[in-house]
Order: sequence, then structure tokens, then C-alpha cells
Amino acid sequence: MNRNVLLAIIVVLIAAGAYYQFKVKPDRVAAVVAAQQQADEAKAAADKAAADAAAAASAATTAATTAATDATAAATTAMTDTTAAATTAMADAAAVLDPAAWDATKVKAMIDASSADQATKDALKATVDAAGTDAAKITAAIAEIKTKLAL
Repeated sequence: MNRNVLLAIIVVLIAAGAYYQFKVKPDRVAAVVAAQQQADEAKAAADKAAADAAAAASAATTAATTAATDATAAATTAMTDTTAAATTAMADAAAVLDPAAWDATKVKAMIDASSADQATKDALKATVDAAGTDAAKITAAIAEIKTKLAL
């Protein structure tokens, strides 16, 4: 009977080994392979997301650089135009405020075009009217206009 029991134990062990080799081990290997595939897919998705984010950041940087360049160009153009206008205005003011070429109408138009408040404009126009054609009063009026309009 010992022999039969020993043979039964050997058969059971062989059956258990076969079950392990053909059923349990392939399931574990399949699970490991599936986990590795999922990890590879997740890494590929993360790499793609990182590449997309880098491309978006690059595009945003390019857009910001372009916008800054455009803004700088616009500011430079505006500043150049303003400077030219101011230079022209100063030259025009110098010509209008020349005592030898005194024209009360042009002086009043220049005063009206200035950025001074209305009370200052009215006072300066009264000064121009009071100067008339008297050279001394014209010189005093010109000095007052230049002072009040910061010319």
C-alpha cells in the first residue's frame, strides 16, 4: 500500500506542476505583459502630451515675441510722429510769435489750438487784442504767450 500511496502522491505532484506550468504561469506572464503594454502606452501618451505642450509654448512665445515687436514698432512710429508734430508745432509757433511778422488772427488761432484751459486762452487772446500794433506791447504779449503756453 505504501507503493500505491507513493504513486498517488507523485501523480498529484505532477498534476499540480502541470497545472502551475500551463494555467497559473501563463496567466501571470500575460498579466505582466499587459501591465508593460499599459505602461508603454501611458509613457507614449505622456511623451505626446509633453511634445504638444512644448509646441504650444513655442507658439505662444512666438506670438508674444511678434506682439512685442509690433507694439515696439507702433510705439516707435507714434513717438516719431509725435516728435515730428511737436517740432512742426514749435516751428509754427516760432513763426507766428515773431514780432516782425505779427498777425493777431494767427496768434489767436494758435492760442485756440493749444492745450491750455479756456480761462488761460481767453486771457491770452485779450492780451493779443490789447497789444494792437504797439511793438512794445507785442513783445510783452509774445513773452506772456510763450510763458503760459510753455513754448
